[in-house]
Amino acid sequence: MIKLTINNVPTLFIKAFTQDDIETIMQFVRQAASFHSGSDNTILFIDTPITAATVEAVEKLNRERFKVVFRDHHGIDGEPNNDREKQVVVNLKKLNSILGKNCNVTVRRLHPACSTLVKVGEFEDAVAIIADPDADGLTAAMKAAGVYYEGLDDDAALLDGEPQLQVTGTPISQLLAKGIAVIPSYDASRPKDREIAQQKLFSDWLKAVSGNQAAKDRLQEKVAAYDEAVRVSQELAKTAEYVAPGVVLVDVADKALYDPGTLNALLELDPVCRIMVIRKSLGPIAALHGIQYSLAVAKVCQKEINLHDLVPKDAKSDPKLGVISNVSFLLHTNEDVWIKEVLPRLKQTSPSPVC
Repeated sequence: MIKLTINNVPTLFIKAFTQDDIETIMQFVRQAASFHSGSDNTILFIDTPITAATVEAVEKLNRERFKVVFRDHHGIDGEPNNDREKQVVVNLKKLNSILGKNCNVTVRRLHPACSTLVKVGEFEDAVAIIADPDADGLTAAMKAAGVYYEGLDDDAALLDGEPQLQVTGTPISQLLAKGIAVIPSYDASRPKDREIAQQKLFSDWLKAVSGNQAAKDRLQEKVAAYDEAVRVSQELAKTAEYVAPGVVLVDVADKALYDPGTLNALLELDPVCRIMVIRKSLGPIAALHGIQYSLAVAKVCQKEINLHDLVPKDAKSDPKLGVISNVSFLLHTNEDVWIKEVLPRLKQTSPSPVC
């Protein structure tokens, strides 16, 4: 959870999955409303996962007579293929019934960045903005609140895309991407470290976009850390091993800070590689289960390979259950799910040699 004020609009960056998350959103909005001097009672949700908790928060705010506007690009592109996607469809149907024309949900293929779903300053008089705690959520919230620079939409699409492409935007965008790359992973022994680092990064980047040189200098300092993380990734790539046809694994558990985008890009250089697997000792699943396996489909195969097929159809995306997956080309599991479900399926179903 991150809190920022963007052009005088209180903004909460959060993923809503639990009752505590719902209560956090409600308290944030109520407090923002108590200080709001304008006549507009709008609450903007943008780039927020379409979860049951999100729907409940929207429903509660609607009952308290706030005007909730929902903009997002996490809709299902085509027919739902599994229980997770079916749940998104169910939740979206509820949002549409609650909000009507104020619910605008599209798909990434049409809108790679959520910033393209708002006009500059469209919600500068809103009571509050609720956004996803990532670069896409940040850029979308900024544009909605009236903070914009030429090229922001294109940068936002890169920042929300493939890890290796995230650092290829404009110079100001690269500062954010490289800063995000070196934010410490979630560590259960120091649970607030990542959140604090991300809060500082988002705050500095917001200031830098507005021309604050001191903030730019602080962001520039992180570039050296990023360069070292790239070097570590280059060494880790040399340790890669195939664990199934077309599936390459790198163990980074307890290793030095590395850059995931660089590591994945290096692994994808092998024409045989179809799926990359990173074994980690840090992350939201590792925090609960000790070890986390993060799978990503090589870009050329993302239309052909659905990682949701590697877990039971009724598996829920929940860190406590050892599975996280919001899109078909990314999957995170604990070691038990990896050994019992994912790896056997990978060995049984070889990815196509040509995707």
